[in-house]
Amino acid sequence: MTLADALGASGFLEATATAFMLRDASGHVLDVNDRSERVFGCSREDLMSDDATRLTWDPVHQDGSPFLRDELPFAVAVQTQDPVYGEVQGLLTPTGERRWYTVNAYPIVEGDECTAVLLAYLDAGERVRRSQLVDLLLAVAERPAHPTGEAETFQHLCHTLVDAGPFALAWVGVASEGPERRVDVVEAVGVTGFITPDLVSWSTTRSNGLGPSGIALRGGHPVVVNDMALSPMVHQWRDQLARYDLRSAVVLPFRPGGRRAVLAVYDRHPNAFDELTVAGLERIVREAERVIAHGESVRRLSTALEGTLAALSQVTEARDPYTAGHQVRVGALSTALGTRLDIDADLVRLIGQAGDVHDVGKIALASEILIKPGRLSDLEMRMVRRHSSVGHEILAQASLPWPIPEVALQHHERLDGSGYPGGLAASEIGLPARIVAVADVIEAMSSHRPYRPVVGKEEALAFVEANAGTLFDTDVVAVARDVLMDGFRFPEATTPSIVSI
Repeated sequence: MTLADALGASGFLEATATAFMLRDASGHVLDVNDRSERVFGCSREDLMSDDATRLTWDPVHQDGSPFLRDELPFAVAVQTQDPVYGEVQGLLTPTGERRWYTVNAYPIVEGDECTAVLLAYLDAGERVRRSQLVDLLLAVAERPAHPTGEAETFQHLCHTLVDAGPFALAWVGVASEGPERRVDVVEAVGVTGFITPDLVSWSTTRSNGLGPSGIALRGGHPVVVNDMALSPMVHQWRDQLARYDLRSAVVLPFRPGGRRAVLAVYDRHPNAFDELTVAGLERIVREAERVIAHGESVRRLSTALEGTLAALSQVTEARDPYTAGHQVRVGALSTALGTRLDIDADLVRLIGQAGDVHDVGKIALASEILIKPGRLSDLEMRMVRRHSSVGHEILAQASLPWPIPEVALQHHERLDGSGYPGGLAASEIGLPARIVAVADVIEAMSSHRPYRPVVGKEEALAFVEANAGTLFDTDVVAVARDVLMDGFRFPEATTPSIVSI
């Protein structure tokens, strides 16, 4: 039987881009078209020889795992007598290249017996590479829960390329601007035995600066070496490359944080870095730059936020020496309560910051009221209660993130609706405000005030426990006991100077 017999036609067999192979049920190759010689890197005579039944061309799945013999489209078609469509295989050519094909297998059945299988191989290299590169780009671009710095981003980048990609080694080198023009390898994943001290530089006067990394750093463009066994550019490292079976590489320059750096990626097969792959890796390294820049921006914003909150806290407390440090201590206890409640770390940080400025609205109160040693009149009390609304307005207008303005507004609300300023009840009060409310009461009762002596932590805890479920959140009160019994200590109080506002 020939291919023409199996297909019922012969005119297009040598013109098509599809490689056809006809094998009998035992695996012997009966016929091939000319395209098969290019796909398998063997002549027609070699493919149809007796030895051809042992040729497997090292087929692998897209994830790099090998096909078991029973998984091969040919074997499945023989066993089930059903066609197999669209199976993607990576085949190893005699030159060591990995090429990708979509394989269809059509069993030829006579009676109840499969006598032969027609195999069709269509080039899928571009589709597979595009799919791999998109997956890698998405993995690198995936924003972590917390902004990461350079080191974490470099580590994630290299691990993604090696663990989730097809590559054998990836490393990041950062260039020094000194006279030696060193390149320090700061992260490497894969066959890291290849990495040695003083591996590369970007100096024109040192031999280790004349390779792909040095050229890429000086020129600012990618450098590809698709056959390192032959390229004179890597002759200095040839023995080392052969020892670790590294056959091709690309070096991509980039500038994380404005510094010169390179990403070097290696493959075990020659010709692994075509234009499509290099372009995809360039997008990936640009994405790594963006992630680093994003993390730095977030850290700068976080630092600015902390500075703003600290200034607001100090301005508030500068008008009331008796409550100096009150907000900071409430913030510290709120942080401890949120942590014990197993709340997300980012939210815990924001709750602590909300505690640091929860009384910022007291800026609007006259100093005489703030430091009055006696009992406040009804009018004065109404003025004091306005600080929650005023604080909310100040923090909201400053565009501070949730829940900071909300906590300023709600920290005097109570579960039974008896609080102020809105008389909110139960679930109408946000959890951050419920946490700060308990911390606020415990800290206030534990500290001296002009109108009463220190009550103490034990009495403060007893008070909130007696009112748990009525005034205060039961879960928050429960963890408050745990935190205080575990030895929590408030930060040392500060005593800012009284200033005129």
